[in-house]
Amino acid sequence: MTILADKESVCSLCRCHIKENALFTGLNAAQLDAFKEAVVINHHKKREIVFMEGDECSGLYIIRTGRVKIVRSSSTGKEQIISIMNPGDLLGFEVFYNGRIYRHTAVAMEDCELCYVERHAFFKILENEPGIARKLILSLGRELNSAYERIGYLGLLNAREKLAHLLYTLASQYGVKEAEGVKLNLTLSRLEIAELLGITQETSIRLLKSFKEEGILEIKRKEIIIKSLARLKALGE
Repeated sequence: MTILADKESVCSLCRCHIKENALFTGLNAAQLDAFKEAVVINHHKKREIVFMEGDECSGLYIIRTGRVKIVRSSSTGKEQIISIMNPGDLLGFEVFYNGRIYRHTAVAMEDCELCYVERHAFFKILENEPGIARKLILSLGRELNSAYERIGYLGLLNAREKLAHLLYTLASQYGVKEAEGVKLNLTLSRLEIAELLGITQETSIRLLKSFKEEGILEIKRKEIIIKSLARLKALGE
């Protein structure tokens, strides 16, 4: 049983279960018809690249099933995971400020289905259906506020506190109760954890080991089981 999850709704287009605040929920008949002809469903295998940083920004993606990680690379080739996107989330925000290229790389973390809308077709729909534009503004506002809060909060924490905060957040989003504790229903490598936090892989390995020694979590291969959510929460505040 999931501990905490975003309230779900049903996509008006394909009837899949996605987050309630997603763009494709609650569409009226006219809005539904406008999108039906514009949406193309793409399939991506685990680890497959959806789009690369620097690729032409051709359109907008909405995750139908699966998870996608958004990655940014530095001039030296170092990568950092910006966020992990879930069903209902939007990819390709560059479309909204008329960006010509994607500024990040999107990689499938598992087999995924993505709804794709070509940029010109999308803006044509917005012109004809202002109600959709209002929903989009609210959705983008929430995403921006969430990003500001995350950046501001993590900037005040050291590496140990950042890891505790990340694991507690992931447990809230992807945690499944088991007899041993709370298992993260999300496979992340030590490198991916480091990239999410902006720390080195060596530091993430050392900190995970210390959390294990303190009895806060258990690690079984790539599975992480949280044994004390309360201690994680306290460490990450």
